[in-house]
Amino acid sequence: MVHDPSSFRSILVPLDGSPFAEQAVPLASGIAQRSGSKLRLALVDKLPAPPPDSAAAKLFTSLEMVTRKSERAYLRGIQAKLRAGGTRLSSAVTLTGDPGLALAQYAREMAIDLVVMATHGRGGIRRAWLGSVADHLIRHLEVPVLLVRPVEGAAPHDRLGAGQILVPLDGSPLAEEALDAGAALARIWDAELTLLQVVRPVLPSPDLTLPVPSAYDEELTAMYRTQAQDYLDDVVERIRAQGLRATGVAVVGWNTVDSILDVARPERVALVVLATHGRGGLRRFALGSVADKLVRSADVPVLVYRPAGRGKTKMQSSNGSRSRLPVRAQRSAAP
Repeated sequence: MVHDPSSFRSILVPLDGSPFAEQAVPLASGIAQRSGSKLRLALVDKLPAPPPDSAAAKLFTSLEMVTRKSERAYLRGIQAKLRAGGTRLSSAVTLTGDPGLALAQYAREMAIDLVVMATHGRGGIRRAWLGSVADHLIRHLEVPVLLVRPVEGAAPHDRLGAGQILVPLDGSPLAEEALDAGAALARIWDAELTLLQVVRPVLPSPDLTLPVPSAYDEELTAMYRTQAQDYLDDVVERIRAQGLRATGVAVVGWNTVDSILDVARPERVALVVLATHGRGGLRRFALGSVADKLVRSADVPVLVYRPAGRGKTKMQSSNGSRSRLPVRAQRSAAP
């Protein structure tokens, strides 16, 4: 079944007991309150296997009981704060075992529509969940994962209070599948969608191998940028037909990530929404991909959606017609 990201009925927030992981809670709470969704908290604890020795096993059991009691108290404390703020809480559970596997299974069983989590957990700001838990969820769940990069020493807060929702595109149908999730959040926050396509400069000679050439064919690059802008204008028109505010801009840039980050400044952008693969056809949330680099570098939350590659988005026209670009005009890097 293909997940429909246009409706967030049930939201999951993975926790591990750390302040870093808790920085995702206010954002999830804000989405839940504005959308009328239910919020589920899942505390993940990877307990070691009990020792074979009977005496040690008894001590292990006692320590486990103390740990469980502490975990229940921790969850009750977060629940109390959320309920006091008007958030509907469906459940707060403790999961054991491998965090990625346990969370993925729980998300499927509870029909979760959106996962909101921090990119760092108990290991501290220098130990990323990105390479393990978040990566596993993005690759194995057909639901959007909204990642918040915690700031050391900062108090958790609602980071979508204002600003545009930026959606990088590359002209491919797979990249456009992130539009539905972006549109859903735009409706919740009454925000404007800003579509962005990065067009790489056209080199005067294909034999040039310099990493960042200083010269490029300005006339041909300008033509491809115009074609990219025409494509974005077509998508914007379809979005506006759904009653949403939207703009689109095509920019020229050597580096896709740097160009996106240059636009995704916190003073004007509240959130970046993108698919994990587009024209490049990447099948995993690969280290070094555009999505991975954005999550690690962006000063705003990043929603990552792994397209199932089936069906069409609601933002496409009813007859499935699309504005196609020439192949060269779509050679911006795939998210």
